[in-house]
Amino acid sequence: MKKRILPLLMAFTLIFPTFSVFADEVSPLNTTSSPSVTAETAVLIDAASGEVLYDKNADQKMFPASITKLMTILLALEHGELTDEITFSHDAIYSIEPGSAHIAIQEGETLTLEQVLRAIILRSANEASNGVAEFVDGSIEEFTKHMTARAKELGCKNTNFLTANGLHDENHYTTAYDMALIAKELLTHAEYRSMMSETYYEIQPTNKQTEVRFLHGQHQMLNPNAIYYYEDAIGGKTGFTTEALNTLVTYAERDGMELIAVVMKCNGADHYTDTAAMFDYGFDNYESKVILSGATYDSEIMVTEKYKDKVIERGTITVAPVGEIRHTVPKGTDISAVATEMDVPETIEAPVKEGQKVGTMKVLLNGKVIKTVDLVAQNSIDVLTDAEKKEIDDSSITGILKKVGIGIGILLVVFIIIFCITRYIGYQNHKKRMARKRRRASAMREYEMQQMHHEHHGYRHRRDRNNANRRRKPSHRR
Repeated sequence: MKKRILPLLMAFTLIFPTFSVFADEVSPLNTTSSPSVTAETAVLIDAASGEVLYDKNADQKMFPASITKLMTILLALEHGELTDEITFSHDAIYSIEPGSAHIAIQEGETLTLEQVLRAIILRSANEASNGVAEFVDGSIEEFTKHMTARAKELGCKNTNFLTANGLHDENHYTTAYDMALIAKELLTHAEYRSMMSETYYEIQPTNKQTEVRFLHGQHQMLNPNAIYYYEDAIGGKTGFTTEALNTLVTYAERDGMELIAVVMKCNGADHYTDTAAMFDYGFDNYESKVILSGATYDSEIMVTEKYKDKVIERGTITVAPVGEIRHTVPKGTDISAVATEMDVPETIEAPVKEGQKVGTMKVLLNGKVIKTVDLVAQNSIDVLTDAEKKEIDDSSITGILKKVGIGIGILLVVFIIIFCITRYIGYQNHKKRMARKRRRASAMREYEMQQMHHEHHGYRHRRDRNNANRRRKPSHRR
């Protein structure tokens, strides 16, 4: 049963593109003056600079319908990879209005992010947008808060998103200019650029679908077989609700100049004819020129690092704009009077990485600022290495004092050693002298004892001899 229903649903969707309104082919408009635009609000901007080339009530709050999905696509690309998988919940499938645009995704079905984005771009699938919301932020409510916050970051001042798909809500609104800013940001994603011009895509069988789904684009300005085909158109998004009527965002490129056109609240096929008129006006009256080469506008900045209360110079970096700087100007504009004003610091703290933004440069034409570009570092400088810190320490006053202290310490140690050796030698000499003195004293005492002994022995000898002599003399006594 499901196999029979799916082809019927797809056939119905292809034959009756959801919320598409067509009218008879109209004659090209004369675009030598400002374009004739019937949309309630409209804007034409240069995709590179964001400069407004034409606007009609561009800041008036309007219901966007499905061009809302450009913000959904932007957040998906900023927070996912094309190979990521999304498994669709019950709420994602069944919270959309009956009869609104879809590609018959089933609850529990798994698709890649690329397949889901193709479904959004080509068929404006509302359940696919809900799936992206849950994939990025876990719920549609959190995702819509994210959408509004991101819009403000891009400079949108009159935007409030309450749905991921653009189905009507009184408090879901934006402006033509804000949508142009969102569309401009999308062009920074190569993945989107690779998909936005496609008019056909096939989703192969999945875990829930056994048949191929054939997706045909709804944007008639991209279809070579459509009566509203515009040769220079390269992408865009359609939208329609009863309240919003037709809304349209379109990209076009010619001779190196990319333009973005937004129209809101259009009747019939006016969204196509209005867009074509604005593009013709832009391409006929403006051109994109290289106003300066980034390589010729560079500056040197000293990189420093604070180490132990001392500012160390680490070298210089070159800062310059990235590549050529183009700007869309009225045809015939003399750009020889281009001037620049650089806003860069005198010094910058290390580390600095190549490609890091370190300042800005204003580009002026005839005294008027026409563009402000980032100045980025062309080389890198790292923080001090341990070896460099040691070298600085060794060459500093503290290092010198440390060396002097070490030298004095060494001299003191040498002095103490010499002193100790001298004292030791003196002590040994003193001991030797005392020993000699003791030996001499001992010898003297021995000599004196010998003398006393000799004297004593001589005395006894003389005494004995005298006694003997006295005994030998004849006595005269009778």
